[in-house]
Amino acid sequence: MGLRRSEIDARLAELAAVDARLADRAKANAARYRAEHGISDEPYAFPTYRSAEEKKVWVHKWWVWPLRFFYRHLPIGIRSRIKRIAT
Repeated sequence: MGLRRSEIDARLAELAAVDARLADRAKANAARYRAEHGISDEPYAFPTYRSAEEKKVWVHKWWVWPLRFFYRHLPIGIRSRIKRIAT
């Protein structure tokens, strides 16, 4: 019919031992690779600078709306000069 419980337990123990050996080998390979390529074991630290999106958040404040309205209705030549100076 099927395998007995003792046979299943023996097979699971065997698979667990194989899994542990493979895990140890993978950890050793990863450590060797990091050592060869000068990669640190520390977790990645994101840069401290703010993204461009974070810097532009003030543009959406309520007090900027009248300025944006005025700016958008300026002639294109003046707007392009303002953009050139601002960036």
